[in-house]
Amino acid sequence: MTFSPRVRPYATAPFVGPHSIHGWYGEMLDSAGVAASATYPGAQRANYYPIVIPTACIAYRVFWLNGATVGTDTVQVGIYNDNDAGDDGPGTAIVRGTATTSAGANVCQFDNITDTVIPAGRIWLAIWASGTTTTLFRVAPGATLVKGTGGYQETGLAGGLPATATPATMSAYIPIFGFTTIASP
Repeated sequence: MTFSPRVRPYATAPFVGPHSIHGWYGEMLDSAGVAASATYPGAQRANYYPIVIPTACIAYRVFWLNGATVGTDTVQVGIYNDNDAGDDGPGTAIVRGTATTSAGANVCQFDNITDTVIPAGRIWLAIWASGTTTTLFRVAPGATLVKGTGGYQETGLAGGLPATATPATMSAYIPIFGFTTIASP
């Protein structure tokens, strides 16, 4: 009789985002460059990024990493399920944070959300900004890497993230943001 250990999925990280172990971008960071402070790429725009959650978890807060200039814009982060219609891309919102004015240069900013169970599997993280005066830390992969990011954008979203996402084009802007599976850092 041989021993076969039970395969266990790894746990969900305390900070989950496009750049974490759960995102598709961790390996691209070396070739995409170093994260730097930059203005948000367009007013009233949402950017969506796929991540894979190995086991169900609870999201307690959302976060983003403010850049060198605070600005006067609001930022909102949300979590979406995989597209309900079966097409590639995000579907309906699981939970959305509040549209919050960015505060503090070069700091991680948090927004408390209702504690929400996030299912295992592919989900989408979304970030929206009301304008372009606020800066966030981000990585901007070159044109050859854009198709590999899997990210999409949706424009013309006055008022924040929508209940159902309908992105149209690929995104080459990957900010540092996401959600936490712990109640405090």
